[in-house]
Amino acid sequence: MTFLLHNKSALVTGAASGIGRAAAIRFAQEGAQVCLADINRAGLEAVADEIGEQAFTCSLDVTDANSYQRCIDQMQERFGAVDIAFLNAGYLGPMEGFESLDAALFDRHININLKGVFFGLKALLPAMAAGGSVVVTASTAGVIGLAESPAYAAAKHGVIGLVKSCAAAFAARDSRVNVICPGAVDTPMIGGGNSGIATPESLPRVPLRGSGSAQHVAELAVWLVSSRAGFVNGQAHIIDAGLLSTFVPAPVGP
Repeated sequence: MTFLLHNKSALVTGAASGIGRAAAIRFAQEGAQVCLADINRAGLEAVADEIGEQAFTCSLDVTDANSYQRCIDQMQERFGAVDIAFLNAGYLGPMEGFESLDAALFDRHININLKGVFFGLKALLPAMAAGGSVVVTASTAGVIGLAESPAYAAAKHGVIGLVKSCAAAFAARDSRVNVICPGAVDTPMIGGGNSGIATPESLPRVPLRGSGSAQHVAELAVWLVSSRAGFVNGQAHIIDAGLLSTFVPAPVGP
């Protein structure tokens, strides 16, 4: 069996549930040693128990640059450098439209979903091993507007612009950085559950405009951080079962 991430060290944020959990498990299955980072300590410990000795946990508040630095310091102490990072932690929040949006909610989205990515990228840049790879989770809402949550969409648009704009800085250190834009994914963030992890070959095909699983997104992350994606850099990768290619806007007005 070929392990795509054999002997690699990997940071996964938002690892306590959903896409982060699925990615952490799959990274470990592919041979990586994984630092599980999240603000949810109980969730982290549960995922660490699932993975076993290849995982250790680190409390992370993505709105705090020092919190990121502590996680990366722990990884450097253990492994010398960071080979892989999946900056996946995020916040969805209420979906109540522009009229209900206030400055406090807007700031919360920016602080978690955009500034949190900025802090992660800044801390990672000097810590990445040569040949390293970073993947960031954005959203299809970073490609189109989202009337239900303009602040979420604004932050995710910013994530895509940030990743594309820092690709040259990472390339100068022999690393790559890409962004994933999922459509509808059945995770705890939207009221779903944490599903089991299947063999990659047995994952079902998602119907047109259907909802994917956390593992569907995790499999793209596995590929992007692996050497098989060595020609892929600075790009936004949409994974949405064709949603944006066929989307028909809802009617507006009375």
